[in-house]
Amino acid sequence: MWNMGKWMKINLPKDMVELIDRYLNTDMAKERGFVSRTDVVIAATRMLLERDGMYKPRPRLEHLNTYEDHVKIVDNEMNRISSVYFKNGQAYCDLCDSNECLHIDYSYTIKDVLDALERHGYSIPKPKLKFKI
Repeated sequence: MWNMGKWMKINLPKDMVELIDRYLNTDMAKERGFVSRTDVVIAATRMLLERDGMYKPRPRLEHLNTYEDHVKIVDNEMNRISSVYFKNGQAYCDLCDSNECLHIDYSYTIKDVLDALERHGYSIPKPKLKFKI
């Protein structure tokens, strides 16, 4: 749940809000995970502030913790935590509900994960997807 004490309201011109609403109905917005006007405005503001050197973004993916059978990865773009499980020679990401995604590829770049997989006799595949950390 959001802490509303950390939020402030900003007014936008009606025509800008209508453009944002039209954008939210596009496949591009859905692919980027935008579901609200706030999502779009925050992303646009971050891009502007980053471009002008006022905002340093966090990396897209960050290693949170490694366990015996899985690793937790923070996805800062989605504001979610992914658990990548390793079982029977395969990896599975609970966030993407997939055996092939950027969270899995990222997990193969984490030394603790590579060491644990090696100890358990897993062969380490080359990442299939290209991603920007």
